[in-house]
Amino acid sequence: MNSVKWLIRILLVFYLSHFCFPADIISLHHFIQDNNHEVIVSSGNTFALGFFSPGSSRNRYVGIWYHQIPEKTVVWVANRDNPIKDTSGILRIDSRGNLVLFQENQTLPVWSTNISIAGTRNSVAQILDSGNLVLIQNDTRKALLWQSFGHPTNTWLSFMKLGFNLKTGLNQVYTSWKSPDDPGVGNYSFKMIQGVSPQMVLYKGSGPLWRSGTWTGKRWSGIPEMTQNFIFRDSFVNTADELSFSSDAKNASIITRWITNLDKVALALFTRVFS
Repeated sequence: MNSVKWLIRILLVFYLSHFCFPADIISLHHFIQDNNHEVIVSSGNTFALGFFSPGSSRNRYVGIWYHQIPEKTVVWVANRDNPIKDTSGILRIDSRGNLVLFQENQTLPVWSTNISIAGTRNSVAQILDSGNLVLIQNDTRKALLWQSFGHPTNTWLSFMKLGFNLKTGLNQVYTSWKSPDDPGVGNYSFKMIQGVSPQMVLYKGSGPLWRSGTWTGKRWSGIPEMTQNFIFRDSFVNTADELSFSSDAKNASIITRWITNLDKVALALFTRVFS
């Protein structure tokens, strides 16, 4: 009888370790499975992370979208050029501490954060209310190991950057989807160009379609709408370590996103309806 009680306790601990977790976290013991329709949701219910199929496609992707906007509005895609053809996908932390997307019965990952984690392999992935998916070293240091904001797709959210980390070589470029049914890297890109006078440029293939003009100290010369009454707080950084531009709405009740579309960069505004 004692052995039966011991077994029940072990099973109960395993059950609780898998199902009692923060709603915004993926850990070594908590993963999300596509066939169970599982998602994680940021603490303020602003963003969700899970599996989805775009448009009329049946392909499956891991993405981030606004949690409380009725029409699913995807702002980031993990495996955008490597879809899964069925609902066997599993997103989890692997034994090396990376966030990894696997397909059932496959040994190679479909997608991974693919970073070298020194010291501890005890990491967790968390979706934040900013829309940023972060991989954190889960110890007293809580060191940031990787973030989706450093690897954008077609959507530029508040506090994201466009440009270069000149120390690491990271170049944050926004690229269009191929089509509404395919989030793969399309033919349009929005990027920062270096030089004596850095600018933001929209490209179709390798050909520029639009330029922001140079930074005047207060605004881009080619965007006269950037006045004192502009709805954004803007930050342009040009140092030996970084060349970047970021922006966020002055009014916290407005949710903004810039989208590199099939033929343009568009600005979408949402009034915050979340509690």
